[in-house]
Parts: sequence; C-alpha cells; structure tokens
Amino acid sequence: MSLFRFICSFFLCILCSNIVVAQTDFIIKSDLQEKGKTHKTHTLLNYDSTGFYALRFDKEFSYAELEHYLPDLKLEERFVVTDKQRQYIGVVNIASELYLLYFKYKENKELQIHEQVSLYAKKLDSVTYALQPDSIELIKPFKMTSKYYRGNFAVSPDRSKILVYDYEEDGDIADVNGLTNEITVRVFDAQLNHLWTRTVNLSPTGSAKRVVSIKKLRVSNEGQVAILTDVFKGLRSYSLKQTTADPTLFFIGKKATDYSLFKPNLGDYYFNELNFTFDSNGDILWFGFFSRFKYYQQAGAFFIKINKEKTKVLSKKIHHFSREQIAELLNRKKVGKNAEGRSYRLTHWRLTPQGGIVLSAEQQPAGNYNFKSNDILAIRFSPEGEIDWFKHFYKHADEALRLKVFLSHYLFTQGEDTYLLYNQGLYADGKAKAIKIEADGEHQIRTFYTYQKQQELFCPLLSFRLKSSEVFLCLQDRYFSTYRFALLDFEQLFATNKQD
Repeated sequence: MSLFRFICSFFLCILCSNIVVAQTDFIIKSDLQEKGKTHKTHTLLNYDSTGFYALRFDKEFSYAELEHYLPDLKLEERFVVTDKQRQYIGVVNIASELYLLYFKYKENKELQIHEQVSLYAKKLDSVTYALQPDSIELIKPFKMTSKYYRGNFAVSPDRSKILVYDYEEDGDIADVNGLTNEITVRVFDAQLNHLWTRTVNLSPTGSAKRVVSIKKLRVSNEGQVAILTDVFKGLRSYSLKQTTADPTLFFIGKKATDYSLFKPNLGDYYFNELNFTFDSNGDILWFGFFSRFKYYQQAGAFFIKINKEKTKVLSKKIHHFSREQIAELLNRKKVGKNAEGRSYRLTHWRLTPQGGIVLSAEQQPAGNYNFKSNDILAIRFSPEGEIDWFKHFYKHADEALRLKVFLSHYLFTQGEDTYLLYNQGLYADGKAKAIKIEADGEHQIRTFYTYQKQQELFCPLLSFRLKSSEVFLCLQDRYFSTYRFALLDFEQLFATNKQD
C-alpha cells in the first residue's frame, strides 16, 4: 500500500530479570538460519528465564512468525503469529501484553482514493502467540482526502499511556517532510482503553497554507502530548542561505485550554537534528545542533530543560564547538574560523543517572550512490546542560546504498559508562567494534567480531540492551537470506587486556 507512509516504532518492554549464560568467551551465537517465509527481523519482542523471542516479518508485512531461542541461543520453536493478508505495521509490547497492529481499508481505484481507513490492534495469545479474534479500534474508519498519510506511536516513560497520532498532507516540498498544520492525537491507557482525542491546528495564524513540519511526538506519564515542530516563517525550505523556520515545542492535553508552546530563543541560528524527552522527574529535556550558515551543518549543540509544569526554563545552554573539535569532525589538522561539521544526523540518546543526557549522531555522506563515511559524534550533557565530554570516532566506510542497514551504530549506557557498537568495514577484513566511554571521557575500543565470512554482518539497529551485562545482537548476510543471533557480554569484552 504505497500511499500509506505510516511508520510504526515498536516498543520493547523488558519483563523479567537477568539471564545468565555459561560461556568461555565474550560472545556466543545461535546456529545460522535460512530466512524461509520471512524477510527481516523486526524486533526482540520479549525475553525472560525461558529465553529470547524474536519477531520476523515477510517483505510485505503480511506474514509474521516468532522464534523462541533458549538462554544458550539454541532455537527451540517457531510460532506462526499470522499468515492472514493484512497491512501489518508493527508490535506494541506493554503491560505484559503483546499487540500486533494493522491497517484496514478499501481501495477505490476509480477515484484513486482510500476509503474506510482504520487502524486496529490484535492481542497475541500469551502461550501460542497466535492472534486472538477480537480487534481493538485505535483509529476510527475515515476517508482519505490526500495521497499522503503519516502517523506513529509513542509510549510514556512509565508505560501507562500510549499515544497514536496521524495526519494527511498534500505532499512534501523539496526537502521538507511532514508538512501539515493539522494533526490528530489519541491517548490510550496501558490496556488500550481510549482516554481522549483531539485534532489541533498548529499554525500560528490558522492559515490554510501549510507552515508546520512535524518532527517528533511524545506523551508524558500524565497523558499530555508534546509535539516538536519547525514552524516556517515564510519560504518553506532548508536550502536557502537564511533561517526559514522557528523550532517550536507544543504541549496539548485533553481540554481545549491545555495548550502551550516554547521556542529556543537562543539566537538566529540554523537549528537542526532536534529531539526531546521526559526525564525521570517529568521535566522536559530539549537538545540538538545548530549552524551559523546552513541547515545540515553543525557549529555546536544546545540543551534546554523545562520543568514538568511547563512554567519555568530550568536550564538553557548553547555550546559552540571549538576549532579543534570542528577539525576533528572534518578529519583535518586545521580549519578556518568559519568551518563547521557537516550533515551529522542525531541517532540515539540515553538519560544519565544524574539527569543529564548522552546523545550520538552519525555523519550522513553526500551523494546518492556511495557511503564515504558514517563517522560518529557523541556528546554527554550534565543535568545543568554543560558538556561533560565530546567524542568523535572516524569509521571510514565506502559501501553501496543497499548496505546502509549495516552502517549505523547502537548506543547504550550502564551506570555512568556509555557504549557504542558499530561496523568498521563490511568485507572479509572488516570488523565490528565496541567503544566504552567513562564519565570523565576516557575511552577504550575493542573488536568483538571479525568478518571472515559475509554471512554474519552485525546489524547495529537490531541490537537490544539486556538487564545483564549483555547485548542481544542480530547478524545477517548482505543479501538478507541468512541470519543468526548473538549475545555480547560487554563487561567481559572490556575486561580483556587487548586494546584496539
């Protein structure tokens, strides 16, 4: 269903305690598997004392199966979740219940529109993992008025609220995505009981001209919705030599009077790669990059903290990168006074124990055909918004676009330590690397996998941090025909004396 660009983010809810696996090395692997009816692994849906449960879909998301691996990664059983033709989009795992989400619609080919468009959730049986017969309606049937439809999901930090949102648009303008004024948000409790729905026009003037670019949505523990946007001041483009948009963070609730907004007010910069989250106290952390000259460049980073009640800005910091840091990002010895980093895309973030945040970004290579570099930039902010450390890791890569899935990285934290996992090369002499960064910025690098064969390439974005000292990894070949899973004990890895 090409008209639907509805992207579902899955939510991983770890339900049980640590798994201890007897091993003599820092990594163990499952047996190599053929893809069979499936195409790609979607997520690690659950793990407990009985082992790991990995969900896989076919290429069209119309067939799903669940694989059960024992704690030693021996394949125990496969469950057919569904083989009925539906437009499946993903899984929600919340409050110890699993739900498979799917679209339902009627295609009117004569008018080239879609009618009776709706979204449902089907519960998975806790024993057989088969879909139960009853469906829960999340989006009531409606008639699409445009060819472009977007939406997503978010779960509150305490997993008591679920946000479902969607909007239609007439189409993107050049490099501007999610361009719309009106958005519908729906909030449910953990049992998917509907709490409230609102359709909101975010345009400052209420004009019919689309001036709002939707970036991110989140929901608080209290069920309030936060929307990160760019509000265009005139021309709708990120390619002009002038700032064209005001980053704006909206907050809306059930009542019409529940409406407020914040802007950075840090100067006339080109703000880009923004994100935000709620911390453990319910306060809002807003962070990202900025440039003095262009969107898609980085001259520094900013950090804003807003209190839970949204009545006070607790911290507001803007940090210009030094010339030495810019030189590092550009892989040069010296740079001029106007030099800036280029095209770093914000990829991961994690809260620190004290209430700060660690974020990572990767450089997006220019051009349409080759990936020349996916360098990693990592920054740790203190709870007050100061930069504790700045790190850049050069991981040269030159791969075809179809291998992009292997060229990203994964970030996680344990206590005060930050870890990064990534590939450095994908050929026979390539390696999978792990970096440990301590609170003071000291770091170590280890190789945890070497590619003597290309059937087992590390896929960073399908990594899952477990409650123990392990990470669940997905390894697959470059043609996605075979795959296997692995457990990496990162504490044991860094206990070795070998330093890369």
